[in-house]
Amino acid sequence: MADALERITNLVALLMETRAPLTQQQIVDELEGQYPTGDAAQRGAFERDKALLREIGVPLESEVLGGNDAGRTAYRIDRDRYELADLQLAPDEQAALQLAVAAARLADAQFGLLKLGGDRSSAPVVVANIPELPALPALREASAARAEVSFGYHGSPRRLHPYALLLRERFWYVIGHDVARGEVRTYRVDRVEGELAVGEAGAFERPADFDPRATFPTDPKLLGDEPAARAEVLVDEPRAAAIERELGAAAVVRRLPDGAVVVEVPCTNLDAFRSWLFGLGEHAEVLGPAGVRSAVVEWLQAMAGAR
Repeated sequence: MADALERITNLVALLMETRAPLTQQQIVDELEGQYPTGDAAQRGAFERDKALLREIGVPLESEVLGGNDAGRTAYRIDRDRYELADLQLAPDEQAALQLAVAAARLADAQFGLLKLGGDRSSAPVVVANIPELPALPALREASAARAEVSFGYHGSPRRLHPYALLLRERFWYVIGHDVARGEVRTYRVDRVEGELAVGEAGAFERPADFDPRATFPTDPKLLGDEPAARAEVLVDEPRAAAIERELGAAAVVRRLPDGAVVVEVPCTNLDAFRSWLFGLGEHAEVLGPAGVRSAVVEWLQAMAGAR
């Protein structure tokens, strides 16, 4: 189960992204695995979350539904009231703000980015961005109808049996069986390219033992649709002990006489890896592989050139 901070942040993201108000049960289903099991425990956690959001000034709106859901209460967040007016941040100012959040790693900073509306384009996962996702409603319907979907991703065509959708680290992911690759893959919805085509209903059966929470990586640096990649990072003495506690002793490749350590870190998701790296400031350096080191250097150079 997600911790309270992750759940609250994802709850805000969900209620800002939804087109129609959501009931408590719909929210629990969308944030799968993030609320406790059992009706009483779920209701208690949700009531605490609502109270917290209202206490910190989030305009959580509720309405009583009619029709088939008559009598049930549904919730949403009014984006116009929650987001600040357009501050007209330049690209370099937006990048600097994102970098500051990566370094600070503070919940208040992430909520601040939500109030700013976030970056509507693909961005590091530390950013609580709420993108407009045309593919999301179609993916939800396809998953419910067990319909195959086709779309572009990283320049290649994909055919997927969508088993589930999950909201993690402020981004939506679709998890399912990739037909061409013959295995379960995870794709970030905001990176779907082109039109998403939906096939006939009942095209596949979801495995009875499928658990999206077990399939989805707990470390965002592992997120990706390609085989896991790893980087070697030099962490100097002031941060070495903390990083070893975070990653575990097995991640340490070698120890240097001055107290620094070289650790092996997942970098399949380069955005998440970069955010983790920049959180260490001047105390970390990517040693390899060359492609990952070059990507980090190029990003820093581009950011410096935009100033």
